[in-house]
Amino acid sequence: MELCCSRPPAKDLLLEELTLELEGGAQVAVLRHRRPEGPTRPPVLYVHGIQSHPGWFIGSAQALARRGHEVYQLTRRGSGLARRDRGDAASARQLMDDLRRGVDFVAAHSRADRLCLLGVSWGGKLLAAYALGGDPRVLNLTLVAPGLCSKVNVPLGRRLAIGLSWLCCGRRRFDIPLNDPALFTGNPAMRQYLRDDPHRLHQATARFLVASVVLDERLRRAVPGSITVPTRLILARDDRIIDNAATAALAARLTAGKFTVIELPGSHTLEFEEDPQPFFSTLADAMELQCDVKVP
Repeated sequence: MELCCSRPPAKDLLLEELTLELEGGAQVAVLRHRRPEGPTRPPVLYVHGIQSHPGWFIGSAQALARRGHEVYQLTRRGSGLARRDRGDAASARQLMDDLRRGVDFVAAHSRADRLCLLGVSWGGKLLAAYALGGDPRVLNLTLVAPGLCSKVNVPLGRRLAIGLSWLCCGRRRFDIPLNDPALFTGNPAMRQYLRDDPHRLHQATARFLVASVVLDERLRRAVPGSITVPTRLILARDDRIIDNAATAALAARLTAGKFTVIELPGSHTLEFEEDPQPFFSTLADAMELQCDVKVP
C-alpha cells in the first residue's frame, strides 16, 4: 500500500484495497479491514477529515476490526493518493452523492442490511449532514472531534476571495488553515509524521470550501431532532480546532438530546496520542451502541 500510514498495518488482520467509482468517472480507494475468521458485528463506514486520509486512522480502524467489525475506510475524492483534482469537489450535493455511493458500496460488499457510520473531524460534519436524510440502513452514528463548530476562523478578506472565486473560477485553490501540526497533536512523533506526510491535503478549491459552508448551513438550519439514529460524540479535551461546547450544543439540538458525549484527555487527533489505547477502547465501545444486529 503506497499510502503514508501513521502506523504499520497489523499482521493479524486482513487489509484489502478496493475501488469505488464516483460520479463523473472519478475513482477512490476504500481500505477494508477485517479479521481472518470474519466479522461478527455490523460493518463500519469510516470517513476521514479535510486534510487527512485513511492512513492517519489505520490504528483505530484495526481496533474496530479486532472487535469483529468489517471496517471500510472511504477516501474522499481529491484526497489521499489522488493526483488529479486534489482538494476539489463540485458542490455539497456531489459530496453527499459520494457518501451515498459509499454507503451503497459497503452495504453491497458486506451484504449487511445495516451499517455504522464513523466520522472524524471534517468527516464528522459530512456524516452529520448525511444523517439528516434518515437513511434506514444507518444503525448508529459516531463522531470523533467532529467539525461541527470550529475555533479556527478564516479572515474576512480570505472568505470574500473564496466567494468571488467560487463565482468565476471555482477551481482556484486556497490554503486550508490547519497546516500547523501542533493543532492536531502534542505528540512530537506524530507532529513529525504530519510534516513528512506527502499525502496530506494543504489546499482546497473555492467550490469545495463553499460546499463545506453549505453543509454548515444545512446543519444549522436543520429541524431539532433531525438525526434520529443513536449518536455518540467523542471529544478531545485539549482540542485547538473544535469548539467542544458549541459542538455538543449543536449535537444536542440535532438529536433532540438523544446522544451521548464522552470527553477524553488529548488533542484534536486522539489517534495520535502517545498512548492511543484509551481512545481505541472508547471508540470500540461507542460503536457497539445499538449493534444487536445479526451479521450474515
